[in-house]
Amino acid sequence: MKPLSQPVVPPLVPVLLAMMTGINAGSVSGLSHPVWTVIISGVAMVVCVLWVSEKKTIIFSLCLAAGIWSGYQSVLIHSPPVPAGHISNFYNQRDIVLTGQVKSFARQYPHKTRIIVDCRTIRGSQDTAVSKRLTATGRIYLNLYGTSDIPIRFNDQIRFAGPIRPIQNFGNPGAFDYLTFLKRQGIFGSVHTHVSKIQKITDSSLSVWTRGIQFLENIRNQFYAFVMTRLDHRDGAHVLAALVTGIKHNMPPVLRDQFARAGTAHLLAISGLHMGILSLIFFFFFYQVLSLFPGLLVSAQARKIAGVLTLIPLCLYLVFSGFSPSTQRAFIMIAIFMISFLMEKQTHPFNTLAVAGIIILFADPAALFSISFQLSFTAVFFIIAGMKVMEKYLKINPPKPLKFLISISSVTLLAGLGTFPLIAGYFNLVSLVQIPANLVLVPVIGFVCLPAGLISLMFWPLAPGLSAWLLTGAAWLVEWCSLYAAWLTDLPFAWSYLPSWSMVDILMAYLILGAVFWTLSGKKSKPVMAGVMVVLISIYGIRMMTRSGAPDHMTVTVIDVGQGNAALIQTIENKTILVDGGGFSGATQFDVGRYVVAPFLWQQGITALDVVILTHPDADHMNGLVFILENFQVGTLVKNRDTSPHSAFDRIMAACRKKKIPVFIPDCENNQMNWENTGLSFYQCRSVNSEWDVNDNSLVFKLTWDQFSMLFPGDIQAGREGLLAGDQNNRLSAGILLSPHHGSKSSSTRVFLEQVAPETVVISCGFNNPYRFPHPDVINRYEKNNIRIFRTDQHGAVTITSRGRDYAVIPYRSGN
Repeated sequence: MKPLSQPVVPPLVPVLLAMMTGINAGSVSGLSHPVWTVIISGVAMVVCVLWVSEKKTIIFSLCLAAGIWSGYQSVLIHSPPVPAGHISNFYNQRDIVLTGQVKSFARQYPHKTRIIVDCRTIRGSQDTAVSKRLTATGRIYLNLYGTSDIPIRFNDQIRFAGPIRPIQNFGNPGAFDYLTFLKRQGIFGSVHTHVSKIQKITDSSLSVWTRGIQFLENIRNQFYAFVMTRLDHRDGAHVLAALVTGIKHNMPPVLRDQFARAGTAHLLAISGLHMGILSLIFFFFFYQVLSLFPGLLVSAQARKIAGVLTLIPLCLYLVFSGFSPSTQRAFIMIAIFMISFLMEKQTHPFNTLAVAGIIILFADPAALFSISFQLSFTAVFFIIAGMKVMEKYLKINPPKPLKFLISISSVTLLAGLGTFPLIAGYFNLVSLVQIPANLVLVPVIGFVCLPAGLISLMFWPLAPGLSAWLLTGAAWLVEWCSLYAAWLTDLPFAWSYLPSWSMVDILMAYLILGAVFWTLSGKKSKPVMAGVMVVLISIYGIRMMTRSGAPDHMTVTVIDVGQGNAALIQTIENKTILVDGGGFSGATQFDVGRYVVAPFLWQQGITALDVVILTHPDADHMNGLVFILENFQVGTLVKNRDTSPHSAFDRIMAACRKKKIPVFIPDCENNQMNWENTGLSFYQCRSVNSEWDVNDNSLVFKLTWDQFSMLFPGDIQAGREGLLAGDQNNRLSAGILLSPHHGSKSSSTRVFLEQVAPETVVISCGFNNPYRFPHPDVINRYEKNNIRIFRTDQHGAVTITSRGRDYAVIPYRSGN
């Protein structure tokens, strides 16, 4: 049989690229006028005529035009104009009552439960803008507190009260756009209420499909509780629960970080690798059973039937694991590859990958902007391309065990190489031990622990003792793998956080990788591509080197950390000083240091800090420093004499001991930190006054350079302000003041403001914070003194630049 020739460019790949172009165009322009679609489609045709071979130019042009048209229109269909009844029109209105349908499995946290609700109706009291019942559109996050005997499950109809809170971003340069991320999922707000205030609307006409999903959700929750209880919430329990049920949001951050640093975080998510292993297991099982029938075996129908049957448990598992977007995409990819295999036709693997991408983007255009979509498709693309290159150079036929090791190493290397620019751009993390880690963890966790967990799930209703025995053995293996990963990540240079990569950096990296693969593939243009690769690497190297020049000005950025304080000082001597780290108190699990402060530092190209200053051990100043001290190189920690019983303080001091970070406590004699031109002066650094609270014991210091000065007073209040103002030895005058205690009524007294005499004040406070900071009286005092006011809740991050004399204030947002 004559082999079929394969085109140089698989025909469906341009269509997929065209769809991506259309989706990007629709997302960026946000315009529904058909002229835009016509223009984009016309450009695509011209590009196609210049690119594709002469014989099929018209066909390819039509495919590209159709791809761009469908991609662009799909964005418009999935992102329609906001109607009058949309929930975004009713933010922060009290006495709002909504009804809606639950559209997600409940996500259980230690102190709350979160579900996604598709709103159907909205009604308010007589004095509100919506006194009559209206049809509502839009989805919200519904956060429920407390416990209830009545479970809320998928597709339940419920009634609950507002107000609806808008989704807010942290206003920092390079910050993750959480608002757009949720809008692409159709989520436009959140409601917080007690679970006892939720009313379920009975509906006796539930479909069989809905009842089946609710049954699987109930089984999932019960089995998760069984795993965590029987394994006593060990690390192995969290990993097994994530493998089998897909529930991983309660996994300890330390354990999650350990897998990420080893380059094995993909094992914790039900994604392509996970579903691929399951498909192999189910296919092998069904094929072995069907092989018992000679007729099916001889007619070669056993493989086809096994392939079809494999999709059934995969579909059930897709629903059971929570129907997450990443799992849906993995299932579609597996199904497409399985259908291609069953058709027994020679096809280019890139075509199969393109078909999966086209189907996914038709169903959900916003998936293009999903990190998991980008990572999974990029990994598969590089694995396919890399394997073809390796086939050309590796002509050996090793024994099966060695072949298995070579396969895992090759797949890990190619996937890691292909996703490295994206991981550097999104997560700022690189692991150099991912190959030895995956060589052990993928076979053990993927082919032993995962099947053991699934078998324990099947035995659990009838034989819980046997199920617990299987889980215990699997947990022991998982914890052994975790110890191995911990050993690898403790090696020098095993992993590192990187400065943020811009989109240009990522594109440059992929151009270089593309040139390398093209050169190794042995195409006719090999010398040309080798030259292109050298030029790209040279440009990229020059670009990286020009980033690290000496600064010509000082920069102070008051970071938007919500209700808290954090500021970054970058001196003319290229020293970096972080003042406080923000942080939330109470039951919240949100880590400001990990998700706000650290990304801002990476965006500034900072992975090491010369000085970290903790003004006082309050949660809204201290908690964010835990991640910073544990994951950044820090030269010195500066703090006052206070201690704290909170675990965050213990972790900060433990990090200093482990990493041998010196701790400097300013006192009356030693109260200066000076560099060539820049100085920090600390005021009234005597022993702790027991009559003051932790706020008044804050470190107070002034930053000076030439004629520039800025005062950082921490959270001091009227008592400490009076002492500072009454001490004639203190030279408090400063051009810029960081507002004491977030602008509270008990601070920024008249006598203090007279001594400081600032021209500008920056208030660090959270949007709609429960303390109602800043207080109107404080704002009035600032205005009476003709002080310019900047607020992080309105302006986002506030950046001050100076060359030693005058200064400029640059807010991230324009404010209200």
